[in-house]
Amino acid sequence: MKRFAIIALFLTLTGCASKTAYGPCIGAFDDKDPSKVYKLSVRNTVLAVLFIETIFVPVIVVVNEALCPVGEKKP
Repeated sequence: MKRFAIIALFLTLTGCASKTAYGPCIGAFDDKDPSKVYKLSVRNTVLAVLFIETIFVPVIVVVNEALCPVGEKKP
């Protein structure tokens, strides 16, 4: 029971990031906005690795939320 409570708390505190202050996250195969700088979301990647057994979570992360904008490109 204690293990379940710890896992539930962990899941509540950590969720996939779907957007940042610079805009929404995109999938690994989506087109990038040329005016933004994107980096692999460490938070989303860690969650995908933790839930690799489910197969569903890693697929959703890769397809929808793998890359998040971290800044604007300078002209």
